[in-house]
Amino acid sequence: MESAINENGFFDPVHFISGGKPEALLDCKHFPFLLNDQGRGRQLLQPEGRLIELTPDDPMLEVGSKYSGIRHCPHQVELASGFRWITLFDFGQDEVEYMALPATRHNAKAFGMTLLKSGESIHFDFPDLEMTEFCYGKWAAYQSPYLGPKRNGELLCTNPTDLEYHNFPHVFFSNDTLPLVISVARWRPYAKTIALADLWLAPGDALVLPPKFKPADPGQGAPEELRHRLILDLHGNRNAALACRFADPKPTLSTTTILASNAAFARPTTEIFYHEEKTATRHANLLKFHTKNDRAV
Repeated sequence: MESAINENGFFDPVHFISGGKPEALLDCKHFPFLLNDQGRGRQLLQPEGRLIELTPDDPMLEVGSKYSGIRHCPHQVELASGFRWITLFDFGQDEVEYMALPATRHNAKAFGMTLLKSGESIHFDFPDLEMTEFCYGKWAAYQSPYLGPKRNGELLCTNPTDLEYHNFPHVFFSNDTLPLVISVARWRPYAKTIALADLWLAPGDALVLPPKFKPADPGQGAPEELRHRLILDLHGNRNAALACRFADPKPTLSTTTILASNAAFARPTTEIFYHEEKTATRHANLLKFHTKNDRAV
């Protein structure tokens, strides 16, 4: 890992992730629309600009790097105050690739998301949400949250998979000078396949994720076509500052996120379900695409 020696003769510290003070969203009953105002979220009584709708799921869409024979099992990890159960993946590979894709409407839809461009509004009637400013370092994905409190600040030599889903919406705003990168997966748990990608979100754009649920097991005798159609879309933002790794000397990237409040996190109906796979991952550079055509749809 590269690290500069500062004027005092010491290595600069590695910045992982830092967040500002969360701000509760306004009452969604009175402000039911969300505007993307040049990469910033603004709640409205009436929509402004172009009004779009949440993109409906299309289970047959599949883009990204596909892997078959996916195994998974429950796994207990240590926390500072107890333990948490996560899902431990086994992709059956020595290394997996996250295909670099521009965050177009089509590619966002392929992972159950909606692209919200600057000047567009969307109906966003969800309670118990907060908006927070975050700063991600370019090596944030080389830190694992699943190694226990004694190793939370450890810089790893590999970038493992870290994905989640939850029964509340999530919005990612790209408002830095470089694209925001969101790692995504379309998992077909009963067909044992997964498709992986990095969505490169152009500055000024946003991604809206609706609440997600794991589909019920169709049973041993279910036809393969049905098993294939049962999807669970996952996401992770530890590669948020991936573009910074290809744009030295920029070490960090700022972004804004809408997600659930701490109270919602604690409720069984809106808790987060975490997924890890320890295999090293590959992530490609898509900066050239954004330089030529950063407003693709």
